Amino acid sequence: MSDLLLTGLSGLTAFRTVLDTTSHNIANVATAGYSRQRVELDATTPQIAGAGYVGTGVNATDVNRLYDAFLSAQFRSSQTASAELDTYLGFASQIDGALANENIGLNSALQDFFNAVQVVADDPTSIPARQVMLTEGGVLENRFATLDQLFSDLGTQVRGSLQDNINEINTLSDNIATLNQQIKVALSNANGNVPNDLLDQRDKLIDDLSALVNVKTNEQEDGAVNVFIGNGQSLVLGERHNTLALQPSQFDPSSVDIVFQQPGGNTIVTQFMTGGEIGGTLRFKEEVLDEAVHSLGQIAIGLSFSINAQHANGIDLDGQQGLNFFSTPTLSQIDLVNNGGSLTTNVFDPSTINNSDYEVTTDGGNNYTITRLSDNTVLATGLIAGTTLEQLDGLTFDLTGVSANESYRVISPTRYSAEKFSLALSDPRDIAVALPVVSEQAASNTGTGGLGNMSISGLSAANLPSNVVLSYDDTLKQYTVSNATGGPLAYDSASNSGQSYTVNVAGFGDISFTLTGQPDQGDTISLIDNAGGIGDNRNAHALANIQTSFTLSGGTASFQDVYGQLIADVGRRTQAAEVNSAAQNGLLTQMIASKEAVSGVNLDEEAANLIRFQQAYQAASQVVLTSRTIFDTLLGAFR
Repeated sequence: MSDLLLTGLSGLTAFRTVLDTTSHNIANVATAGYSRQRVELDATTPQIAGAGYVGTGVNATDVNRLYDAFLSAQFRSSQTASAELDTYLGFASQIDGALANENIGLNSALQDFFNAVQVVADDPTSIPARQVMLTEGGVLENRFATLDQLFSDLGTQVRGSLQDNINEINTLSDNIATLNQQIKVALSNANGNVPNDLLDQRDKLIDDLSALVNVKTNEQEDGAVNVFIGNGQSLVLGERHNTLALQPSQFDPSSVDIVFQQPGGNTIVTQFMTGGEIGGTLRFKEEVLDEAVHSLGQIAIGLSFSINAQHANGIDLDGQQGLNFFSTPTLSQIDLVNNGGSLTTNVFDPSTINNSDYEVTTDGGNNYTITRLSDNTVLATGLIAGTTLEQLDGLTFDLTGVSANESYRVISPTRYSAEKFSLALSDPRDIAVALPVVSEQAASNTGTGGLGNMSISGLSAANLPSNVVLSYDDTLKQYTVSNATGGPLAYDSASNSGQSYTVNVAGFGDISFTLTGQPDQGDTISLIDNAGGIGDNRNAHALANIQTSFTLSGGTASFQDVYGQLIADVGRRTQAAEVNSAAQNGLLTQMIASKEAVSGVNLDEEAANLIRFQQAYQAASQVVLTSRTIFDTLLGAFR
C-alpha cells in the first residue's frame, strides 16, 4: 500500500510540474523572446515482486526549453542584413527624392542660368536681361545652399542615429553581462539545471543587438556567453562588457568615429562596424552621402572657376575687366602638430580634383612629403629649400612658409565648396559680355586674308599696351607679329586656312584666333582695344558655351553630366537597396516562422495538454485515494 501511495504521489508531483509548465507557457504566449518549455518524464526504478517487477511511479527529470541554436543564429543573421538594408534605404531615399526634384535639384537651375546667359548674348546691352542673369545666378546659389543643407541635415541624422544605436548597444551589453552572472549563479545553485527564462532573456537581448550590428556569440562552459560585434570586436566577455562611444572625427568636425572607451585611450573601431542599423548608416554615409557632397562640391568648384575665368577675360559695360561672377572656394587645413610655419593651398584645375584629404609633412632634414590619403599614395617628395610650388591633383601646395618637423592635413576641396558657393556680382553693368580686343583690317589690304574666332585667356588688363600687328609675307608664307610673342605665324591659305593661333601680349594675356583667306604681300591685320564695344557679345557666347564644355572629371564631363551621374548613381543604389530589402525581409519572415515553429507557444496545443495532464493529475489523486481506502479496509479487519 505504501508503494501504491508513493506511486500515486509521484504522479501528483510530476503532473503538477507539467501543469505548472503548461500554465507558464500559456501565460507567456505574448512574451517576446520566450521559448516554450516541456517537462521530461521518466519512469522510476521498478521493484521486484512475486509476480515480477512492479513499477513505482514517475519522475519529472527536467524542464527543457524548445530552442534551436542553428535557427537562432540564422534568424540573427537575417535580422542583421534586413536592418542594414532598411536603414540604408531610409536614408538614401531622402537624397534620391531631392536630387531629381525640379524645385530642389540643380539641373533646372543650371539650365535656367545658362539660358539667361544666352539671352544676354542675344541682347548684350539690355540691363533687364543682365539682371535676369544675376537673378538666375542667385537661384543657383540658393540651390547649392539647399542641397548642402539637406546633406548637412542628413549628416546630423546620421550622427544622431549612431548615437542612439551606441546608447542601445551599451545598455544591451550591460544587461547581457548581468544575465551572464545570474545564469552562472543559477547553474551552480541548481545542480546543473538550466534557468530557461534567464536564457530566453539573454537570447532576446542578443536578438535585439543583432538588429543594430553584426553579432557572433561563443558560449563558455560556465554558461556565460561571449558576444562579438562587427568584424569580431569583443563587446561582452563573461561578466564584463566594453563600452562604445562616439567622438568627433579629428579631420572632419561634421563627422564622428565609433570608439571603444578604454583606460589607456579610446580605440577607433568605425571601420569594423558592419551589419545592422549601424552598418547601414555607415554604408549610406560612405557610398551615398559623401559621394553626393563630393559631386556637389565638384560642380560648385568647376562652375565658379570656369565662369570666373571666362568672365575675367571680358570687359563690362564700362570697359573694365570682368570681376569674379561667383565666389572663389577656399581650402581648409588642420595643423596636426604645433606648426610654426604656414602652408598655402589653392585649386588651379577643377577638372582633376579628387575627393580626398592630403597630408603634408616635413622632417628634421627639411624634406617634405605630400600624401593623398584616400589611397595613401605619395604624390611628391623633396627638399623644402628651392621648392615653392607643387601642382598635384588640381591643387597647388605653396611650401615657401613651411618649416622642418611640421605636419598639415589639407581637407578635400570638394567638402565645403557647395556651402561656400555664392554670387559675387550685384550690378548688372559689371557683367563682362564683350571681349577687350577686336581685329581691324588695314584699308590698304588687297587680299582676302581675315582673322576670326577670337578668344582671350589669362587676361590681366582691360587694354592692350600697344596694338598687335600681323603683317603678311607672301614669300615666306607667314605673318610677322609685332608687340606680341608667338610669331611668326606660318600661314598658307592652301593648308592653314581655319587653323588656330595664339600670341601672348606681356601685361595683357593670350589672344587666340583663326586665320582664313588669301592675304597679299604686305597685308596687315591689327588687334586693337575694343573701345565702345558695348554691343559685343563674344564673351557672353563663351560663357554660354561653358554649359556643354567638359570641364570636370579630367575633362570628360560637363556640370550637368556630373549631376546627372550623381542622380543615376543614387537612384541605382536606392533601387538596389529597395529590391534587396524586400527580398531580405521576406527571408526574415521565413526565419521568424521557422523559429516560432520550434520555440513558439501554440495555444491550441497547450490547451489540449492542460486538459490531458489535468485528467492525469486527477487519476493520480484517485490512486492516492484508493491507497487510503485499502489501508482503511485493512485496519477494519483487525478491529
